[in-house]
Amino acid sequence: MRTRTLLGAALAASVSGVLALAQVPSSIAAQAPSHTSTTAATPAHTAPHADKRQANRVAADYVVDHRGAFKASRHDAFQRVGTTAATDGTQYVAYDRTYRGLPVVGGDFVLAVDRTGKVTGRSATQRQVIGLRSVTPRVSAAAAQRRARGLVGTVSGTSKPELVVLARHAPRLAWSTLVTGTTKNRPTKLTVYTDARTGTVLGSWDRVVDGSGNGYYYPGVTIGTSLSGSTYRMSDASRSGVSCANQAGTIYTGSDDVWGNGSGTNLETACVDVLYSVDKEVDMLSSWLGRSGVKGNGSTYPARVGLADVNAYFDGTKVNFGHSQDNARQLTAIDIVAHEQGHGVFETTPGASTGDNETGGMNEATGDIFGALTEAYAANPNDPADFMVGEEADLVGNGPIRYMYNPSLVGDPNCWSSSIKNTEVHAAAGPLNHWFYLLSQGSNGSPASPTCNGSTVTGVGIQTAGKIFYNALLMKTTYWTHGKARVASLTATKNLYGSTDCTTFNRVKSAWDAVSVPAQSGEPTCGSGGGGGGTCTEVTATGTASSGYSTYKPSSTGFSVTTSGAINGCLTGPSGTDLDLYLQKKNSSGSWVDVAASESSTSTESIAYSATAGTYRWDVYAYSGSGSFTLKYDTP
Repeated sequence: MRTRTLLGAALAASVSGVLALAQVPSSIAAQAPSHTSTTAATPAHTAPHADKRQANRVAADYVVDHRGAFKASRHDAFQRVGTTAATDGTQYVAYDRTYRGLPVVGGDFVLAVDRTGKVTGRSATQRQVIGLRSVTPRVSAAAAQRRARGLVGTVSGTSKPELVVLARHAPRLAWSTLVTGTTKNRPTKLTVYTDARTGTVLGSWDRVVDGSGNGYYYPGVTIGTSLSGSTYRMSDASRSGVSCANQAGTIYTGSDDVWGNGSGTNLETACVDVLYSVDKEVDMLSSWLGRSGVKGNGSTYPARVGLADVNAYFDGTKVNFGHSQDNARQLTAIDIVAHEQGHGVFETTPGASTGDNETGGMNEATGDIFGALTEAYAANPNDPADFMVGEEADLVGNGPIRYMYNPSLVGDPNCWSSSIKNTEVHAAAGPLNHWFYLLSQGSNGSPASPTCNGSTVTGVGIQTAGKIFYNALLMKTTYWTHGKARVASLTATKNLYGSTDCTTFNRVKSAWDAVSVPAQSGEPTCGSGGGGGGTCTEVTATGTASSGYSTYKPSSTGFSVTTSGAINGCLTGPSGTDLDLYLQKKNSSGSWVDVAASESSTSTESIAYSATAGTYRWDVYAYSGSGSFTLKYDTP
């Protein structure tokens, strides 16, 4: 277990997953490389997962050790909320945050801990330290509730408003209210955030996530059912939670295990399609991604058919399927069923339960990606993998509703831009869908896919692309963006495939470049030397590293940067040691905080950081071993 000694710094205590910080830091989202090198096609780690309790202890120590990675005030406390194991041995440890005892929406973060017990990446959303003068509301809970109810057409229920801190942008004290009901005949479970001092609605997000699909039937398939006494049920005894019911919630039953009549309007037939599709998705999740059920805990969401709407949706508790516009078939093909259950994967990975992750199409694209993965895994000749959404239904008489390989075919954007966050969510799915196709099949796949920068992208195959995307989801935080997904996917790739053979890593990066998602500050790089890049020629500093301790260069007081530009650092140390390199910046309170990190398992590290004016210093930390080192660096 890692415990980093910081000379002259006060460390806070951690207690059984609850961690409070006593010092005000700043924040970054620096990423660190993985440890093991391998070919691009084979995961780097084949040993069993690290003990989950050990990963939790390492994560708790890391939070204390790297206070600058989390914009915490002395009133912040962190609660570990889950640890998820990936197939490569990495454990993803998720935390929530409170401020003066109030939940912080947007304060969550995730740490990746590899099987050796080393943190290899982190993701966070919160942009600044919370410093509210008061947590006493001026607007009453009743007033906030009335304001929230006014956003829903027909209200069937309202929760008791909860006081929270909303930290998506500048932190605000807010009331959080859940309103259920219908709006324009569409079900809704709307969470509304109301400013607790002014009464202004600060934002809202709907847990009911729309989807569209096809009413394709799969004749002659085997589905999972169950037998109780002499009665068969459309409830899969081998896959927990998988069932299909009518709109009243009554699971279909019969005296034999033969279901449906092949008609597009017969609801029992629709349930055959649903169970077949969900069974394939659950099996794909297990076989390709190492996930147990859609929820990740061995269970999956139940389904209903017969919705009187040209739509399908996920509402956080179930998936529900309607019919095509001509009412000739139900919307229960593989890509639609898997799309809706894909929202369930999004819901049950970190960062999805407290804030709006539908803006920008991230959730909708995730559904499409899981639809494509399931379609490919099923390999059903009646519905081959084609990276089109809704192609079998002809939903409204215009063919597919989305093309992942070329979203512009239906008027959706192929490329990311700053306007994506304001684009309707299904159209906004375009850039992430396009990225996934390019990563999976390449720009010269079948069909060919245009790139936004004119480049040629080589694919890695759909199974590898799915594994990378899923592991990126395990680092998701509230208010996920394309930039954060880029960083998370690059981190996941290094965890999965190592940092010496960079073939897969570079293809992931090229796919992001090809959809115009730019490089992000602090994102990982691949190759010898770990976390950075660039030239290191201006200044040479030498020193002696001592195991478990930090050495600061050029001194503990650092150096001044007067203009914006690149800071590059290259560290080399004795063979057989494990040295880590950190770039630290002094914040307004006089504390040193990490702004970039390179933490490979070798004695060679590098950092490239886009700096603004300020005071910086290098921290050479000896994770294991001791000896002389040389640090070369450039400043703006």
